[in-house]
Amino acid sequence: MDCAEDFNAALQEHGLPPAYRYETAEHQVQSALPGNLGALEAFRRGLPALFEPCRIDPNRDGFAAMVASQPESFGLTAGATGEQLRAAIVNGLAADPDLAVHLLPSGEEPQAPDGTRLFPPEEGEQVVDHWIWCVHAPAFFPGPAWLLVPRNGEEPPYAYGYL
Repeated sequence: MDCAEDFNAALQEHGLPPAYRYETAEHQVQSALPGNLGALEAFRRGLPALFEPCRIDPNRDGFAAMVASQPESFGLTAGATGEQLRAAIVNGLAADPDLAVHLLPSGEEPQAPDGTRLFPPEEGEQVVDHWIWCVHAPAFFPGPAWLLVPRNGEEPPYAYGYL
């Protein structure tokens, strides 16, 4: 079975610090749900979506939309490239001392291990159909953000947030 070190290694491959909050029981529950992707494979496939506009709606709030809408705040110009946006996102997330990535619990009132309420995705995606991770980075992105990977493995991952 996958472990916290595996998920943290995936984060580090993208220049992010080891901020994964692994909950063994939740991973076991969700690994038993139907789907073609395991948690670690889904997480690895999904991580690049954190640095791109939301696939289901490019106008949705998210890390890329936030940086692109106010490039000067991140030391960029209006014509910033995708790679420059990605670098600004990586820098912002890495600098956030409270960065945490959690698998969204499958319960009705999802909470992080410390008791913090984790909001479900704004578009109503469900754990039974998606691997869903909450990305908590309040110093960089003050609202909730989600990384979503369809469990069927046939649709591309996407990410968005709410400001």
